[in-house]
Amino acid sequence: MKRLGVVLLTLVICHTPVVAEPSVTMPEELSAYAMSKGCEEVRDFFKRPGMVNPPYVYGYLEGRREGSAVFWCERREAENRRFRLIVISRGKTEPRCPLMLEWQGYPRGLSIFSDRRTTLDRFVYVNDPKRRPPPNVRLTENAILSEYDGVQNFCIAIKESGWFAKLTKLI
Repeated sequence: MKRLGVVLLTLVICHTPVVAEPSVTMPEELSAYAMSKGCEEVRDFFKRPGMVNPPYVYGYLEGRREGSAVFWCERREAENRRFRLIVISRGKTEPRCPLMLEWQGYPRGLSIFSDRRTTLDRFVYVNDPKRRPPPNVRLTENAILSEYDGVQNFCIAIKESGWFAKLTKLI
């Protein structure tokens, strides 16, 4: 009788279809917001070796940590993938720049960078790489750090100036 039970259990397990859940790389609220902006989460984001920070982070803008978030999403146009960095601002936290940045290349894991000793030297305007912020200006607000495998991009939005970025390769 015990053997029959094992055989039946094996048959049930082997014949039960396995339904894979869709990959979810960020909280539902951020995924839904991405969809409302015409893009979706980057589903293969974690399919690479090594440690990767998540494709989202809370607390970019001043105020309560949950008052703002930044995340990567993508739009597929035929064979092309286009990536966007999206900023969400809630409540009294006022955004200081456009809330979306079109991005070249595959996105990296996100975190917040807030070292006020950092200057904006070597940063360039994202939409015009020849344009730079004034020299010796220090970081006065949080920057977004996008990093993976020894390569970092710092992104900072400066009110009325737009997005600036700096690429750094670590040794």
